Amino acid sequence: MPFFTANTAFKTSLLSSTLAALLFMTGCDKTPETADDTTSGASTAEVDATAPATQDDLVMTTITLDTVNSLLFAPVINSGALSAEQVSCLESRDKDLGKAEVDSFYKSQFTDAELQELHNFYTSEVGKKLITFGNEQLRVMNGEEIATPMADPTPEEMTEIQTFMESPLGVKYMKINNAEGEGSAMEVLNVPIEAEFERCNVDLDGPQPA
Repeated sequence: MPFFTANTAFKTSLLSSTLAALLFMTGCDKTPETADDTTSGASTAEVDATAPATQDDLVMTTITLDTVNSLLFAPVINSGALSAEQVSCLESRDKDLGKAEVDSFYKSQFTDAELQELHNFYTSEVGKKLITFGNEQLRVMNGEEIATPMADPTPEEMTEIQTFMESPLGVKYMKINNAEGEGSAMEVLNVPIEAEFERCNVDLDGPQPA
């Protein structure tokens, strides 16, 4: 029975780099479909295009928590290294774990105008497509087979994505999501994440009971 091990530094690096990658994911060069088994827990971001960016449900927070649930909690739960009690405990977690902390973090990093611009991009048709593709890639990374992969972006969509990527706000968002350590989104999330693993008696730094 394999053991799941992951230290905090690796976990933080993985998640922060993935958050950054999600900003730039396009339909080109998709990861091939490979699946040894189907995993559960990969979530899909649901973004309300009519809601103002100043509301509690920030689109960046939705993307961040989706990534945490898909790339951290789902693999741990499905690793086969936890006891039934540990699995049940983690599955019963609040799926919005860390939401308040991440909302507060992004509101401290961006102006209201920038929050609105990010909201407008990610609730646009191309932005929603980018999120959907990112979630598809998370599912592939979790070992889930995608029966019908989404189509590549059109040249027009690629231009729109590229324009946003190279804009001052796109560069800023990328830099913030690439950051690690003190003052980063993942540093903010580490507190509730570690508390959740402690609640369920899961030690990511050591072997778990089979």
